[in-house]
Amino acid sequence: MTWLEIMVNRALNDPYLNELTRKLELKYAHNFLYQKDDIVLTEKEFDDVLRFADILSRSSGAEGRNKAYKIISLLYDAYKDDIQFQYYANSILTKLGNFASLNLAVGNSETVDTLETALEKEIKRVYQKVPFNDLVFTDPQYQLFEAMKDSNHFSFSGPTSFGKSFIMDAFIQYIITERHGIDNIVILVPTRALINQVTARLKKTITDENYKVLAHPVVPTIYKNRMLKYVFVFTPERLISYLGEKENPVINYMFVDEAHKIIAEKDSRSPLYYHAILLAERKSIKLYFASPNIPNADVFLQLFEKSVDEQMIIRESPVSQNRFFVDYVEGNGRMFTETGDDIVFDDLGKREHGYVSKLLRKLGCDCKNIVYCNTVADTIDFALQFSKNLPEQSDSRIDSLIELIKTYVHKDYFLIDCLKKGVAFHFGRLPQRIRQRIENLFEEKVIDYMFCTSTLLEGVNLPAKNIFIFSNAIGNSKFSDVDFWNLAGRAGRLSKELSGNIICVRIEDKKNRWDTPHKDLEVVRNKKIDDVQPIVIKGQKNFYTNLERSLRAKDFTRANYSQTEKEVWDHYANIVFTHQASKTDSILMSNFLRKNTDGKKLLERMDKENHIPLHILEQCSNIKVSYQNNIWEKISGAEKAFPEEITTQSCQAVLEKMYDYYNWGEEESKGRNPMVKQRTRLQYFAVLMYSWMKSTPLNMMIINIINYYKKKGEIWDKNETIPFDPNNRNQINLIINNLISDIDNVLRFKIKNYFLNYHLIVSEKIGKESAGTNWAEYVEYGTTDSVIIELQNIGIPRHLSMMIKDDYAEFLTFEEGVLVDINAEALIENIDCDKYKDELEELRAIFL
Repeated sequence: MTWLEIMVNRALNDPYLNELTRKLELKYAHNFLYQKDDIVLTEKEFDDVLRFADILSRSSGAEGRNKAYKIISLLYDAYKDDIQFQYYANSILTKLGNFASLNLAVGNSETVDTLETALEKEIKRVYQKVPFNDLVFTDPQYQLFEAMKDSNHFSFSGPTSFGKSFIMDAFIQYIITERHGIDNIVILVPTRALINQVTARLKKTITDENYKVLAHPVVPTIYKNRMLKYVFVFTPERLISYLGEKENPVINYMFVDEAHKIIAEKDSRSPLYYHAILLAERKSIKLYFASPNIPNADVFLQLFEKSVDEQMIIRESPVSQNRFFVDYVEGNGRMFTETGDDIVFDDLGKREHGYVSKLLRKLGCDCKNIVYCNTVADTIDFALQFSKNLPEQSDSRIDSLIELIKTYVHKDYFLIDCLKKGVAFHFGRLPQRIRQRIENLFEEKVIDYMFCTSTLLEGVNLPAKNIFIFSNAIGNSKFSDVDFWNLAGRAGRLSKELSGNIICVRIEDKKNRWDTPHKDLEVVRNKKIDDVQPIVIKGQKNFYTNLERSLRAKDFTRANYSQTEKEVWDHYANIVFTHQASKTDSILMSNFLRKNTDGKKLLERMDKENHIPLHILEQCSNIKVSYQNNIWEKISGAEKAFPEEITTQSCQAVLEKMYDYYNWGEEESKGRNPMVKQRTRLQYFAVLMYSWMKSTPLNMMIINIINYYKKKGEIWDKNETIPFDPNNRNQINLIINNLISDIDNVLRFKIKNYFLNYHLIVSEKIGKESAGTNWAEYVEYGTTDSVIIELQNIGIPRHLSMMIKDDYAEFLTFEEGVLVDINAEALIENIDCDKYKDELEELRAIFL
């Protein structure tokens, strides 16, 4: 150990440093909670704590460096104009390589440079410069970037604020440049919500004209035969679809964003993630995994049987967080300190009229705030309550969004009420077009308060100064350590603040509202995240026994497993059989055979009885093999997959057939949000599906569904049927949110997958030409029009594609009925900016 590390260790273990740090945190807490600057450091204390920070910043370990940064962040508000603070902050942040925070904390730092600091700063600016722009990597970012350059596969994890996307974008630019643009690249994201965000970001960062950024698993005709290369942004199902088409360009690199989703036990999509990546790995694609806060990042390399040496866990954070708990049930609060001793405040948490709104206004004044509420209902209710007594905002950007919501969604949508007050809510059921605008307004600080659900945990990039956490659960399940810190880690924006605040709030004595504080708060207090244990590797909860029972169509080992757990096991069981059919070696397959003595015989027998080709099994891994084989037996040569004519009646007939073929009464009728709790629900989906496939605009679809409920006379709400009232805004908003959710989660995911499977089986049995049209494509794109489909494939959203097709088709060039060119500049110049103001801005962002 060097003398410098000995000094660092002595500093870390010095009781005096703990005493000083605690006093700094108390000072910060008084400023934040009471707006009182009544805790004063003596001149000696100020000098000593800066000297401690200077020593710690020279550490090679994350603990010392994080503590040095923490001290600077705690001192900043009170001492940012002090020349001594500026000297030390300049030196310390330079040693940490945190130039984004340096520019914020010191401004023109050259005025306080020593010779040592100036030299170190210049060296880092040269050697740690981000390729292709003027930014500078932090020290750990630079170490990671250099390690990735020398690897064929890699896994890394770091704090939420570390800059995973920043690293991936820089590395993609490096690959494109260093390898002279010969590679096709995929970024794999967990949900559609992230596709637009990542695609928009990449279009700004990738400057090579030979590269196109695409999000659909079809290379558009317009780009074929032009010697182009691609960066694809796919969800797992889109990756599987892409890999299933042999003529698609070969993929060379894949970056798996939010990699912890692969092993999430309570996410029914995790098997799909695993299956998609394994299919890619079989094609020798180089894999790179990025995840937040996972302490054993090598687990993803283990899962796909890669060398675990090429991994890095980053524990150094470029932003620090201050942790608070406000308890309105017990009437007190506390700050969780770096030393482990809570600072208790007995005069917080008084329950009086509007107490929650008062807390948010007091602590969130003049900064960006995220309020986590768990459920959609709570998110909307809290947003409405909070915004109710606020003054109306006068801002043209908010007014423009309100007008868009009125025309594109509905005039009675509750989001309008909130936006008028500078408040918004954010969850998966918002239309993507609206959600993107809200995110932009929040980023620009036009909106100061964002109420949200766990959509934020999917990787949506929305950092804020304050994170208020009203619930310690996702759905009915308590936060895991990873989930909590993925959410809480968004407190503090690099280059905007040196620190952020995590405020856990117990509003009432209710389940999953911090109802057992002593136990629930451990994850907040200790900042400790345990190693993740993938169920595929460890086999918890009789995992492999239950896979065998799924394959044998027997009951699981317990009756009270959740519906999500059952769906996960059924899906993994299907994947095991797919590995049998493809003779694939995998950890999943080897563990299944090792833990089930009759597993090999079972799989061999199923393989002999199976009629479904491998390419269909791989594309439809979430559908039980037994159902697929039953359909194979029933198909006759005269039967087309789907009717040529699309009507509400033909939609109903197709759904009725799918209900029987795939046993939806059993498979899709259970859990918290079943697709079809009752068979009569198919009438609703027939109306919805018909409107969607017929290119109906969203606002008209909403009107159609409202009319459907008018005729029906009743609506399902909170587990009961109630009379439908078209003048009841709560019911109208319920319809809107459910409709948008049903389009994304039911039509475009569940029903699309069933339609795809059915069409593939019919095509295989009687021939593709005889099978006829593929409704799966229509359900995915929301249209039967090939031009609108092709425009979506090149990255134009559905609503813009319909506008171009209807009003500006003269700027499209066709050859033999196929779109081969689009004159984007002329299109943008000729759009009626009065009629299509918002659409024009969206097209400019896409093309320019």
